[in-house]
Amino acid sequence: MESPDILMNSGLPVATAFVLGLLTAISPCPLATNITAIGFISRDIGNRKRIFRNGLLYTLGRIITYTLLGLLVIPILREGASMFAIQKGISQWGEWIISPLLLLTGGFMLWGQRLNLPKFGFSGDNEKLQNLKGGVGSLTL
Repeated sequence: MESPDILMNSGLPVATAFVLGLLTAISPCPLATNITAIGFISRDIGNRKRIFRNGLLYTLGRIITYTLLGLLVIPILREGASMFAIQKGISQWGEWIISPLLLLTGGFMLWGQRLNLPKFGFSGDNEKLQNLKGGVGSLTL
């Protein structure tokens, strides 16, 4: 007996959204992000109320981010036929553009400290990152 396909047989959009959210949460990139967020949020191990509040703020931040992303993507997807030109351009030129950008980004991450570049208001030390403690840091994470 085959197991029923929950996504195809579900008349409930809430169930479909829940299953898709669960699958997204355990995929490799969000899973690594969530593990990192747990480490960031739970560094105040002595104060359970603050950890719980920061966890809720982190979740709210993820909800806001995905909602804004959906609000940006849905109008583009509704265009339908015009998406073919975008897809064709990305498939033709995407790897030629993304590959050098990824190499430059990796090089900057490895050797960026040795370059004498303007700091644009960020000192390079963790002073400003240390100030993102608490709710604001959890929300923006």
